[in-house]
Amino acid sequence: MLRKLLLSPMLYEIIIYSFMINKVRELVKEKCGPENWDYHISLVVKYSKLLAKKLGSDEKIAELGALMHDIGWIVDMKNDPDHEISGQPIAEQILKDIGYPQKIIDEVKHIIASHRGSTGPKPETITAKIVANADAMAHFDAIPWFMQLSLKNHDNDLEKAVNWIYNKIERDWSQKLTLPESKEIVKEKYEAIKLILTSRNE
Repeated sequence: MLRKLLLSPMLYEIIIYSFMINKVRELVKEKCGPENWDYHISLVVKYSKLLAKKLGSDEKIAELGALMHDIGWIVDMKNDPDHEISGQPIAEQILKDIGYPQKIIDEVKHIIASHRGSTGPKPETITAKIVANADAMAHFDAIPWFMQLSLKNHDNDLEKAVNWIYNKIERDWSQKLTLPESKEIVKEKYEAIKLILTSRNE
């Protein structure tokens, strides 16, 4: 009985997938560092898996795409404005080395190419749409991190920093959240953030 269970194709696939996704997770976590992992990548993974479950999509591919979506920026940490382009060959090499089939690699490359919304192609698959939405949803959980980044980028000008965050959240809500399910999940956070950021004007 045990031998048959160990030789089960389904169990074998689960074990292999767990090994492979753990390799990817470890690599990304090491490359991006604790701050980027805690305040962005892990959140994109969380929301990608949640949306995939809600929409009946492949959670494994959604998680993989979420882990790899910013790999172009993660690898060189230069905030590459074209990381949706530079990330594709990097992801392909990493996934090939780990042993992923080309079909999955191509799907991940499309996820990377289309995740930004403002540039690149539009997401064509449900998984690509899920990761693009999750990328924006993660921002609603990372306001303290955005404040730190925004203050740094605006020479500690608080008003400019707040305005940048407000505009970013508005763009995410109106342009990047294309799935009704994604808006439903973060609606309360969106409204709370807007209230906090605009309360000084009341």
